[in-house]
Amino acid sequence: MPDEYVKIEENYLLEIQSYLKKFTEYLYPAPYETMRDIFFFHLGLNDPLEKQGKRIRPLLTLISAAGAGVKENRALPAASAIELIHNFSLIHDDIEDNGTQRRGKPSVWKKWGLAQGLNAGDAMFNAAFMVMGELKKSFSTEIQQEAVSLLSETCSALTKGQYLDISFEQAANVSIDSYFEMIKGKTAALLACSVEMGALLAGLDEEQRHFYRAFGNNLGIAFQIYDDWLGIWGDETETGKSTISDLVEKKRSYPVLLGLQTNVNFKERFLLEEKIDVAVAKDLAMLLENAGVEETLIKTCKDWTDKALASLEKMHCEDASKRHLEFITNKLLMRKR
Repeated sequence: MPDEYVKIEENYLLEIQSYLKKFTEYLYPAPYETMRDIFFFHLGLNDPLEKQGKRIRPLLTLISAAGAGVKENRALPAASAIELIHNFSLIHDDIEDNGTQRRGKPSVWKKWGLAQGLNAGDAMFNAAFMVMGELKKSFSTEIQQEAVSLLSETCSALTKGQYLDISFEQAANVSIDSYFEMIKGKTAALLACSVEMGALLAGLDEEQRHFYRAFGNNLGIAFQIYDDWLGIWGDETETGKSTISDLVEKKRSYPVLLGLQTNVNFKERFLLEEKIDVAVAKDLAMLLENAGVEETLIKTCKDWTDKALASLEKMHCEDASKRHLEFITNKLLMRKR
């Protein structure tokens, strides 16, 4: 199965890269070469495939669309648009978080300045909807308009999730329910859109669109919980994500919220420390682990993974595509320490 998936993934990734390259070159001729350079740089369009980011969202769209009955690469504009929306959000995330690095390179705002960074994010958002216009070449006006509406509603959910995430930084208390509301928008919404888009383009009914959407939503929630695990217990040499980074940044991630609610020693130290260095962060991580927070996190991640796979079983989707979606799920999410 991995060999079968690897071949499919590589073919799709090359198609996405080629499509985004051609569209960017079309969109930004002279005298807008710098805008083109920013797109190429941030999207990694001149980088080897392994350095371009996971491209999980457009892959989910293409695989879901193929499984639902969309032939050839007719879903490529929608998949590319979703990747542009994801990357627009990353450009603005880096500005909002003062992030100076992205995928091992300077972030856009750090390399080109804050003003151009903001403008580039806006441009990438706009480009996504321009790409969606290309769907009219292969689909009915009704389906194309529905697809645009789905992406627009998803962008609204993204900004709501980002609003909550930013507001948590100043909040005295953040509930677990608020956390899940945040990640439904910030992380799960675009993954849900990526999968549902395939069903929509294939003309599947609302019930089937619900199952496709539920698979992506549940996968997105599990994915974010796993990411929160990486932020404290991940191995930087294997994941590329710094160990205990979320504790150093005092981020209100899921394990931190669990610790604040269930462990007095963790709560007192986390809230009293004005600045958390690496040594303190390691002590805090041990407190969380001893209190059973890591174990709870792993179980919660598995529960949402199981929900995603249960939705996958109900999807009217060609068997090979189902296997590919299941492989992505297991590849992305935590199965062991």
